[in-house]
Amino acid sequence: MNVDFILLTDFQSVVANPYGKIVYAVVILFLLITAGWLLYAYLQILKQKRLLQQCEKLRNNYFAKITHELKSPLTIILGLSKQLREHRELTNQHAGTYLTAIERQSRQMSSLVNQLLDITRLNTAYKTIEWETGNIVSFVEMISETNSLYARQKEVELIFFCDETEIETDFVPNFLHKILQNLLSNAIRHSPPGSKIFLILERDKKSSRKMLIRVVDHGYGIKKEVLPHIFELFYQGPSEKGQGGSGIGLTLTRQLVELLGGKISVESEEGKGAAFSVELPLQRHEESLYPLWMRNKTANSARIKQQPLMKTDEIMGDKPVENDPRTTILIAEDNRDVALFIRSIFNEEKYQVIHANNGKKALEIANAYLPDIVITDVIMHEKDGMEVCKEIKRSPLLNHIPVVIVTAKNEEADLIEGLKSGADAYIRKPFHAEELRVRVEKLLESRNLLKEKYRRTMLKDEKTDLNEQVTLDFLRHVTDIIYREMKNPEFSPKKLADELAISLSQLNKKLNATTGFPSSTYILQVKLAHAKKILSFQNKTIGEVATECGIYDVNYFSRIFKKQTGITPSQYKRLPVSN
Repeated sequence: MNVDFILLTDFQSVVANPYGKIVYAVVILFLLITAGWLLYAYLQILKQKRLLQQCEKLRNNYFAKITHELKSPLTIILGLSKQLREHRELTNQHAGTYLTAIERQSRQMSSLVNQLLDITRLNTAYKTIEWETGNIVSFVEMISETNSLYARQKEVELIFFCDETEIETDFVPNFLHKILQNLLSNAIRHSPPGSKIFLILERDKKSSRKMLIRVVDHGYGIKKEVLPHIFELFYQGPSEKGQGGSGIGLTLTRQLVELLGGKISVESEEGKGAAFSVELPLQRHEESLYPLWMRNKTANSARIKQQPLMKTDEIMGDKPVENDPRTTILIAEDNRDVALFIRSIFNEEKYQVIHANNGKKALEIANAYLPDIVITDVIMHEKDGMEVCKEIKRSPLLNHIPVVIVTAKNEEADLIEGLKSGADAYIRKPFHAEELRVRVEKLLESRNLLKEKYRRTMLKDEKTDLNEQVTLDFLRHVTDIIYREMKNPEFSPKKLADELAISLSQLNKKLNATTGFPSSTYILQVKLAHAKKILSFQNKTIGEVATECGIYDVNYFSRIFKKQTGITPSQYKRLPVSN
């Protein structure tokens, strides 16, 4: 108590002293500064920690995306080379197509690596930019000519336009070639057959010291939400993914344009095409004696890089052979080389393979031809693989078809999403050919077992715990129609198909896939099952039973009944009733 009193007295005496007030204020200020400095240091440490975490995340994403881009070409190269090594009986046409695909994917990997190296060099500053002086009209026209072959193979017309024959300026041929190559290849890839692409070179009307290069297509266009991110590294919007882009070319293009002192912009509307505009300075450095660019110097090297693409249509079409006893596989894959590799896995004597290059077309083919199994990629144009899977599983006509998803998306969340969509199997790239083949075979075997279960369920009124409710509902609907028309002798498979609003071919394929019977046989099976119930529980003559089933020829009824059961209707009637 005395000590507290003494301290309080000392404190009051210090405060009362003018010099003491100054000392007190200095102490308080020192403490505040120290606290502020400590708080600032703490916040800086937190900020640095967050930056390090972001850098780590960016680095991980960067390498993950590079790996993702390399998976598809590696899968194709390794898979097709294995097919060539192990299957010596391949025809020259098949072997040539496989080799072309391997070469094409090797070039794609080389291009990808080169683009990544270019971006790395640009980010660390290009030390030597090789400027040249020359006629840029001639240079751009040359690039247009070298891309015309690729455009014609895609059934697209590439048109170059410039209202001047000569514009002398300083430019970097290597940079400008990469800029135009990326923009033109993207435009060709995103344009439908029969469309046109315009490559336009002109002086800027607002400034005589600038020129504009425009690449205008009338293709699929770019979604509004994608446009702000179009030049980001590895960014792939839905339309880009569907057409097989890597998300690298436009990033490199923007960096090259900026290094040349220019700007790049894009205007697009989904479904109406896109227009990329490159604004570059029009300049002549009189004090710098740049080498003179000559057309013949680079024309040959540019042409060498453009290789003709070999079509795979002769090996894999989009329509199955009618009444083909082989198992039909539908491959939904926008990368034709991946589709070609998957095609090579399955024996031609046992399987016929049809191909759709986007999700929308895959669903159209599935509805028209009802394949036995569907193998789909996730990332596709029009509709992605998840949407394809969901629509197949929701459709009463298609839901019996097994769906295998093959994708380079390897996250657990992607796997769960695929399984939620109803996929029967989810296979990650790169995959072994044997893994996919065995998965397909086992899924087809399980579907054959389900056929027998469906038959017992519908024809013998057995209870089932199957989860294939939509298929069962379809079969019940078919069976109800047959029972309703049981006594109608004019009732036919065609009338049944008409009532279901599907074609007779679709009805036969659906019933074959789910019960093992075509429609005519299934109708007869339902009628005979009804006849068995009448014979077992009602006291009617054979003729009356036949009439109840819509069969007015008793001898014919007896013959088909005996063929199906092994005994005559009279013998069946005398059998004891089983509970």
